[in-house]
Amino acid sequence: MNKDLLKSISALQPIKVTNIESSLQNGLEKPSIDKILNNLYNALSPSYQNLRLNIAGGEPLLSPNLGYIIQRAKNIGFEVSIITNASLLDSKFIESYAKYFSIFGISLDSINDMTRRKIGRFNPKNPTKNSHIIESIRLLRLYNPHIKIKINSVINRYNFMENMSEFIESIKPDKWKVLQALSVGTTQNHCSNLQYEMFLQTHSHLAHLMSIESKDDMTHSYIMLDPLGRFYQNGSFGQSYNYSPSILDMTSKQILKHINVDMRKYAKRYKKDSIKSGKILM
Repeated sequence: MNKDLLKSISALQPIKVTNIESSLQNGLEKPSIDKILNNLYNALSPSYQNLRLNIAGGEPLLSPNLGYIIQRAKNIGFEVSIITNASLLDSKFIESYAKYFSIFGISLDSINDMTRRKIGRFNPKNPTKNSHIIESIRLLRLYNPHIKIKINSVINRYNFMENMSEFIESIKPDKWKVLQALSVGTTQNHCSNLQYEMFLQTHSHLAHLMSIESKDDMTHSYIMLDPLGRFYQNGSFGQSYNYSPSILDMTSKQILKHINVDMRKYAKRYKKDSIKSGKILM
């Protein structure tokens, strides 16, 4: 397993300031999770509509608190989305929770098992088969006809020459998010600009589905919340993360003060989505 590369990919998976990227399910007890969700919603809802909580990880399906967070966030007023590698996704979860999601994201960096091994995205005890992803998407759409399916692919030095066209066309996602691998905690370059451009060129006929994000596009352009309820952002090149204090005991004013995001980049990402959907999101 390539640990540096896997770390850089995981860092990309934690949402518009109408989206908050969260891995809360991995940290606090339910009363604290409840308080953080309420604090966050109360701070942002007066200024922003269509607040969406994107549950990410790590792998969110590992958490025993996941179902609770999905339901509580929805009841509080958030739209809810998730990003998962689908290895633990089963029909029982889909039947129980598909109705709560506006967007369901699946991380798919390769359709080739050998490439997944090189990246560190392969579990030999429970390999995720392409047929499983296809069937899971079918069930998600069956139980929630309004759900939007998103595929996230992080492009790196192992998969930049791969052609995923046939598979992407077969599952017909509403959005294919294609991200350039970002180096976190290392100065190693996991994906050069040339490699990234080669992948984009191979799939240029799918541009109508693609939302592309280079390293620069991603940096300081997501509102991310860690398992302890702290906002965090990528540090300078090759460095790890910068964290805020936990918002658990913050006032709404304090929470807004600690949101550190480049609103130009942030607005650019969700403006593209709003144009595609015909909606004004911010």
